[in-house]
Amino acid sequence: MGGTGPTAAQLADCRFSEVRSSPCDLDRGNARRPHGKEGVSETSEPGIDFVTAKAPDLHARLEGMREAGAVVRARLHGEQAWLITRHAELRSAFKDESRFHSATIQAPLVGPTMQSMVGREHRRNRDLISFAFIPAAIAAATESIVEPLAHELASELDRAGTEGCDLVSRFAHRFPAAVITRMLGIPVHDEGQFLEWALKLFQFPWDPEGARRAWREFTAFLRPVLAERRASPGDDLLSVLVRVELEGERLRDEEILSFIGILYPAGSDTAFKSIGSLLYGVLTHPDVREEALAEPSARGRIAEEAMRWEPPVALLPRRAGRDCEFGGVEIGEGEAVIFAIAGANRDPRVFERPHVFDPARARLKDSLVFGHGPHVCLGAQLAREEMRVALGVLLERFPGMQLADPDAVEVVGSILRGPRSLEVRLRS
Repeated sequence: MGGTGPTAAQLADCRFSEVRSSPCDLDRGNARRPHGKEGVSETSEPGIDFVTAKAPDLHARLEGMREAGAVVRARLHGEQAWLITRHAELRSAFKDESRFHSATIQAPLVGPTMQSMVGREHRRNRDLISFAFIPAAIAAATESIVEPLAHELASELDRAGTEGCDLVSRFAHRFPAAVITRMLGIPVHDEGQFLEWALKLFQFPWDPEGARRAWREFTAFLRPVLAERRASPGDDLLSVLVRVELEGERLRDEEILSFIGILYPAGSDTAFKSIGSLLYGVLTHPDVREEALAEPSARGRIAEEAMRWEPPVALLPRRAGRDCEFGGVEIGEGEAVIFAIAGANRDPRVFERPHVFDPARARLKDSLVFGHGPHVCLGAQLAREEMRVALGVLLERFPGMQLADPDAVEVVGSILRGPRSLEVRLRS
């Protein structure tokens, strides 16, 4: 949740345009010429910009590029970029702050965040904020917020009867956003407004003025709340953030606002896509569905495999922090670099039968869905709990739930990826 998710900063160079493609469009005959070491190639995908395309055939395209080399040419909103395709190289890149450090990412609205910090500044902010995400805090949030909220939303679905509904819009989209709002201690009646602001922040590349207005309103709402929590703290996340102290240092209001400005949209958007992909995977694999129903202890592993199989952040845009050699190619300072998490998570060098949804697979912990190294996602455990709880509640409340038409489900997106909708019949 959030740690590897793209922010408005990462998207600032990537305006979306509609690009339609299908698996038969994959041109395996594209010109490929060696660049650097043997086995590392340069390739182009004419007619598709990987960061802007909806790309229902994304995995087929990434497979072709992965076969071409560990680091290959791709396109990022009309410019040439380097795409890291394989697991070993991407794992290395995630922890390589000297070449791909996050200081190259600056949020145009929220200012410096942990994602754009390195060295001591990053360690200080991460250590302070991590108090809110220790295992005991996540366990408490699961019991007091995550589980009751999942049942609350399931009850709303239940009142709809046996008629069909879209699990993406009616459950997956609402659930993680409401979890964050309630963890922050924001009144329930303001949840809709918070979600509206969060979604607007993601729209900075396409509607910068609307995003700026949303940020102004977002921070104007939160400043007096922070002041109130400093004066009279409670047990919510905002109260933890205002009073946490490490070696005499505390978080300033601007740091808290920047953190929430990333936490809310990234945590809600990536998590809802993960939940959608999880439900799609389970509802199209009867054996996995039966295991999830019969063995609650298996649900966490099933959720982990869903995130490997369809990472919510499929491609992560970055830029090179300096001139460097990586994977046998020369990358110039400032050049666009794309971390292909979806490609690495289906690398056959690490995962057997990588395109198969198999929660029993070996090496599941090698998934890079939450990144790797010093910037590994701080909210990973919360995201896992949200998925585990969502799966359990929905299956237990609606054991006969079925997809209305499995063939109609479209999993789309190149940066953020998940099913567009999941029309289901709640009762068979």
